[in-house]
Amino acid sequence: MSLIGHLVTASAMAWCYLDLNDIGVLDAGASLSQAFLDANDGVFYSHHAIALVALGIVLGARGPDRLEIPTFNWYRRTRQSLIPHRTLTHWPPFWVFLTWLAWTGSEHSLDYVSAAWSSTFLGFCAGSWLHLAMDIMTPMGIPLLLPFGKRTSLNIYKTATLGEGACVAVFLAVLVFFAKTS
Repeated sequence: MSLIGHLVTASAMAWCYLDLNDIGVLDAGASLSQAFLDANDGVFYSHHAIALVALGIVLGARGPDRLEIPTFNWYRRTRQSLIPHRTLTHWPPFWVFLTWLAWTGSEHSLDYVSAAWSSTFLGFCAGSWLHLAMDIMTPMGIPLLLPFGKRTSLNIYKTATLGEGACVAVFLAVLVFFAKTS
Protein backbone atom coordinates (compact mmCIF):
# COMPACT_ATOMS: atom_id res chain seq x y z
CA MET A 1 0.00 0.00 0.00
CA SER A 2 1.15 3.55 -0.64
CA LEU A 3 2.25 6.00 2.05
CA ILE A 4 -1.01 7.92 1.72
CA GLY A 5 -3.09 4.74 1.95
CA HIS A 6 -1.36 3.64 5.15
CA LEU A 7 -1.74 7.08 6.74
CA VAL A 8 -5.41 7.45 5.76
CA THR A 9 -6.40 4.00 7.04
CA ALA A 10 -4.48 4.43 10.31
CA SER A 11 -5.92 7.91 10.87
CA ALA A 12 -9.40 6.49 10.33
CA MET A 13 -8.67 3.66 12.74
CA ALA A 14 -7.41 6.14 15.36
CA TRP A 15 -10.52 8.30 14.88
CA CYS A 16 -12.76 5.24 15.30
CA TYR A 17 -10.86 4.24 18.46
CA LEU A 18 -11.35 7.74 19.89
CA ASP A 19 -15.02 7.71 18.89
CA LEU A 20 -15.60 4.35 20.57
CA ASN A 21 -14.14 5.86 23.74
CA ASP A 22 -16.32 9.00 23.44
CA ILE A 23 -13.35 11.30 22.88
CA GLY A 24 -13.32 13.75 19.99
CA VAL A 25 -10.20 14.37 17.93
CA LEU A 26 -9.81 17.91 19.31
CA ASP A 27 -10.30 16.62 22.86
CA ALA A 28 -7.63 13.99 22.24
CA GLY A 29 -5.23 16.68 21.05
CA ALA A 30 -5.94 18.72 24.16
CA SER A 31 -5.52 15.60 26.27
CA LEU A 32 -2.07 15.01 24.78
CA SER A 33 -0.92 18.48 25.72
CA GLN A 34 -2.52 18.16 29.16
CA ALA A 35 -0.73 14.83 29.61
CA PHE A 36 2.61 16.63 29.53
CA LEU A 37 1.42 19.11 32.15
CA ASP A 38 0.05 16.34 34.37
CA ALA A 39 3.34 14.45 34.08
CA ASN A 40 4.79 16.81 36.67
CA ASP A 41 2.16 15.63 39.14
CA GLY A 42 2.73 11.97 38.24
CA VAL A 43 -0.96 11.50 37.45
CA PHE A 44 -1.91 9.40 34.43
CA TYR A 45 -5.59 9.50 33.48
CA SER A 46 -7.38 7.06 31.17
CA HIS A 47 -8.11 9.79 28.61
CA HIS A 48 -4.35 10.35 28.38
CA ALA A 49 -3.85 6.66 27.60
CA ILE A 50 -6.63 6.68 24.99
CA ALA A 51 -5.15 9.72 23.26
CA LEU A 52 -1.65 8.19 23.33
CA VAL A 53 -2.92 4.90 21.88
CA ALA A 54 -4.58 6.86 19.05
CA LEU A 55 -1.33 8.75 18.44
CA GLY A 56 0.53 5.43 18.41
CA ILE A 57 -1.88 4.02 15.80
CA VAL A 58 -1.05 6.88 13.43
CA LEU A 59 2.68 6.55 14.13
CA GLY A 60 2.47 2.79 13.52
CA ALA A 61 0.90 3.29 10.09
CA ARG A 62 4.39 3.15 8.55
CA GLY A 63 5.96 1.17 11.41
CA PRO A 64 6.96 -1.98 9.56
CA ASP A 65 8.54 0.03 6.74
CA ARG A 66 10.36 2.44 9.09
CA LEU A 67 11.78 -0.38 11.23
CA GLU A 68 13.63 -1.61 8.14
CA ILE A 69 15.88 1.43 8.70
CA PRO A 70 15.51 2.84 5.20
CA THR A 71 18.20 4.88 3.53
CA PHE A 72 18.34 6.64 0.19
CA ASN A 73 21.26 6.10 -2.17
CA TRP A 74 21.65 9.52 -3.80
CA TYR A 75 24.15 8.22 -6.33
CA ARG A 76 21.84 5.48 -7.66
CA ARG A 77 18.65 7.32 -6.67
CA THR A 78 17.20 4.22 -5.04
CA ARG A 79 15.72 3.35 -1.65
CA GLN A 80 17.67 0.81 0.33
CA SER A 81 17.27 -0.53 3.83
CA LEU A 82 19.33 -2.43 6.37
CA ILE A 83 16.58 -5.05 6.67
CA PRO A 84 15.20 -6.18 3.29
CA HIS A 85 11.71 -4.89 2.52
CA ARG A 86 8.77 -7.02 3.64
CA THR A 87 10.80 -9.56 5.54
CA LEU A 88 11.31 -9.53 9.33
CA THR A 89 9.39 -6.30 9.97
CA HIS A 90 6.36 -7.59 8.03
CA TRP A 91 6.38 -11.02 9.73
CA PRO A 92 3.33 -11.52 12.01
CA PRO A 93 5.19 -13.47 14.77
CA PHE A 94 7.50 -10.45 15.18
CA TRP A 95 4.44 -8.27 15.79
CA VAL A 96 2.87 -10.85 18.13
CA PHE A 97 6.00 -10.53 20.27
CA LEU A 98 6.05 -6.71 20.13
CA THR A 99 2.32 -6.52 20.91
CA TRP A 100 2.82 -8.84 23.87
CA LEU A 101 5.64 -6.56 25.12
CA ALA A 102 3.41 -3.50 24.76
CA TRP A 103 0.48 -5.20 26.47
CA THR A 104 2.49 -6.47 29.42
CA GLY A 105 4.14 -3.06 29.70
CA SER A 106 0.76 -1.36 29.88
CA GLU A 107 -0.48 -3.85 32.47
CA HIS A 108 2.55 -3.42 34.72
CA SER A 109 3.31 0.30 34.37
CA LEU A 110 4.36 1.67 37.74
CA ASP A 111 5.01 5.27 36.84
CA TYR A 112 3.74 7.96 34.50
CA VAL A 113 6.50 7.68 31.90
CA SER A 114 6.27 3.91 31.47
CA ALA A 115 2.46 4.12 31.25
CA ALA A 116 2.72 6.79 28.55
CA TRP A 117 5.33 4.87 26.56
CA SER A 118 3.47 1.56 26.77
CA SER A 119 0.17 3.19 25.71
CA THR A 120 1.84 4.76 22.68
CA PHE A 121 3.68 1.51 21.89
CA LEU A 122 0.42 -0.45 22.09
CA GLY A 123 -1.13 1.93 19.56
CA PHE A 124 2.00 1.67 17.40
CA CYS A 125 1.56 -2.11 17.32
CA ALA A 126 -2.13 -1.75 16.39
CA GLY A 127 -1.21 0.60 13.53
CA SER A 128 1.46 -1.84 12.40
CA TRP A 129 -1.05 -4.72 12.41
CA LEU A 130 -3.24 -2.60 10.15
CA HIS A 131 -0.20 -2.04 7.91
CA LEU A 132 0.31 -5.80 7.63
CA ALA A 133 -3.40 -6.37 6.91
CA MET A 134 -3.24 -3.86 4.05
CA ASP A 135 0.07 -5.19 2.68
CA ILE A 136 -1.10 -8.81 2.52
CA MET A 137 -3.73 -7.69 0.02
CA THR A 138 -1.08 -6.51 -2.48
CA PRO A 139 0.60 -8.82 -5.03
CA MET A 140 3.90 -8.66 -3.10
CA GLY A 141 2.26 -9.95 0.10
CA ILE A 142 3.94 -10.59 3.45
CA PRO A 143 5.83 -13.59 4.89
CA LEU A 144 3.69 -15.73 7.18
CA LEU A 145 5.78 -18.77 8.11
CA LEU A 146 9.39 -17.58 7.89
CA PRO A 147 10.56 -13.96 7.84
CA PHE A 148 12.76 -14.47 4.78
CA GLY A 149 10.63 -17.19 3.18
CA LYS A 150 7.79 -17.25 0.68
CA ARG A 151 5.29 -14.42 0.92
CA THR A 152 1.54 -14.86 1.06
CA SER A 153 -0.69 -12.54 -0.95
CA LEU A 154 -4.44 -12.15 -1.28
CA ASN A 155 -3.77 -10.20 -4.51
CA ILE A 156 -6.79 -7.91 -4.10
CA TYR A 157 -5.25 -4.68 -5.39
CA LYS A 158 -1.99 -3.20 -6.68
CA THR A 159 -0.30 -0.34 -4.86
CA ALA A 160 -1.08 3.20 -6.06
CA THR A 161 -3.99 2.15 -8.31
CA LEU A 162 -7.74 2.67 -8.28
CA GLY A 163 -7.98 -0.73 -6.61
CA GLU A 164 -6.05 0.59 -3.62
CA GLY A 165 -8.31 3.64 -3.49
CA ALA A 166 -11.38 1.40 -3.57
CA CYS A 167 -9.96 -0.78 -0.79
CA VAL A 168 -9.25 2.31 1.35
CA ALA A 169 -12.77 3.63 0.65
CA VAL A 170 -14.36 0.32 1.73
CA PHE A 171 -12.20 0.29 4.87
CA LEU A 172 -13.27 3.85 5.70
CA ALA A 173 -16.94 3.05 5.07
CA VAL A 174 -16.79 0.03 7.39
CA LEU A 175 -15.10 2.08 10.13
CA VAL A 176 -17.63 4.90 9.85
CA PHE A 177 -20.50 2.40 9.96
CA PHE A 178 -18.93 0.63 12.93
CA ALA A 179 -18.37 3.91 14.78
CA LYS A 180 -21.91 5.16 14.12
CA THR A 181 -23.62 1.94 15.20
CA SER A 182 -21.76 1.49 18.47
